[in-house]
Amino acid sequence: MSSNIDRWLDPLEERRATLFLIAGVVFVADAALLAANMAAGTEPVAFGQGLIGTAWTAAFLGLLGFYPGLSDRSRWPSRVGAVFAVVGAITMAAMAVASFGYATGVLGGALSDVVGLFLLGVFPGIVLGFGSFGVASLRTDVYARPVGLLFLVLVLTFLFNLGTGIAGFNPLVKVLGVVCVLALTMLSVGYLLRTGGALTDREGVDASSDASVG
Repeated sequence: MSSNIDRWLDPLEERRATLFLIAGVVFVADAALLAANMAAGTEPVAFGQGLIGTAWTAAFLGLLGFYPGLSDRSRWPSRVGAVFAVVGAITMAAMAVASFGYATGVLGGALSDVVGLFLLGVFPGIVLGFGSFGVASLRTDVYARPVGLLFLVLVLTFLFNLGTGIAGFNPLVKVLGVVCVLALTMLSVGYLLRTGGALTDREGVDASSDASVG
């Protein structure tokens, strides 16, 4: 069963560096949009939520590319992570489509009417998806420690943003800071994968192939 899953996820393993870099660049674009909103004194629009959904979708697909390398060494954390990465990818993709639909007027109403529904998939997707893969990475010698730590940074950043938002502290400058942290973290993961720095010395022989096609 595991080998069959590995074959399905092999293309994502080859492209995970690109996917994380795309996620980082899209978050940078969202940060620029938020900065423009701050300068103009306007509220963020649904288009920005579409960018966030797009970035997280790319990141979740990249995260699934870690499953083949971790499944044999940390079976259950990687399986849990893969399941919730799929949940997160589907939810974020749906949120991106809906957000762009509201932003362009294709959908009637407001994004705020349905955004709470997406949280049901977003929360476990990020916390259990990235969290489980972060734990699996730190427990094994397949990937360098910064990879697992960066995954946990994504989880903590999301929880901080969610918790402060629920508490009523949600100024635009805080949201901008959160998006900047997400962007830097995604770009760091992509950079480590692209350069082979995500791999331990034991896996160094594979670094060139990962860097060339990732």
